[in-house]
Amino acid sequence: MKSTAPQCAKCSVVRCGALEKTKELPSFCVTKNYPDLIKESVEKNKSDSEVRAINRAWSELTERIGKERESRTRVEEVIAYAQARGVKKIGIANCIGLLWEAKLLTHILEDNGFEVVSVCCLAGEVTRKDVNMESTGIFCNPIMQASVLNREGTQLNIMLGLCIGHDILFLRHSEADVTPLVVKDGQLGNNPAVALYLSAGPWREKFKKQSE
Repeated sequence: MKSTAPQCAKCSVVRCGALEKTKELPSFCVTKNYPDLIKESVEKNKSDSEVRAINRAWSELTERIGKERESRTRVEEVIAYAQARGVKKIGIANCIGLLWEAKLLTHILEDNGFEVVSVCCLAGEVTRKDVNMESTGIFCNPIMQASVLNREGTQLNIMLGLCIGHDILFLRHSEADVTPLVVKDGQLGNNPAVALYLSAGPWREKFKKQSE
């Protein structure tokens, strides 16, 4: 019996990316197996004002950039999106290890007319002991970062190198929309996609399940 669990990553048909729908859909295809959710998502995109605003900004951005999109940096896309949404105040939640990058980003955003506030992961000087953790030392506090930006009334927040887990907490507690700009990767210069590319070649053995 063929599996119907979604496996878009394993699809060799990719009919969703073509205008002509002539190819047969695989057994695990989401389009084939979730017609009710397609209908619900379409309705949500049509009726929810916030979703429509986000989609309009995305559409305006892609139409403006057009064929130049592949030559545009993520920083430029964030700026263009924020402008399309009418954002005036942007928050930055950064790792203390990326203070310099946060400073550079702040200058870029301010030069483009945005008001910028930034909060480092160690703001508040909370220790691990303060939150009843057995280990000692300093404590990254993404809930504090989100709470400060919430109080400051930011309209869009940018994550800059938050640790795995702490990025999840920040996303969970931020009242404003959040977009990631930098994902921390200590070995690869904060570019984790490189590990995926290398996994098909030199690092093929690196990611095989290791015996405990």
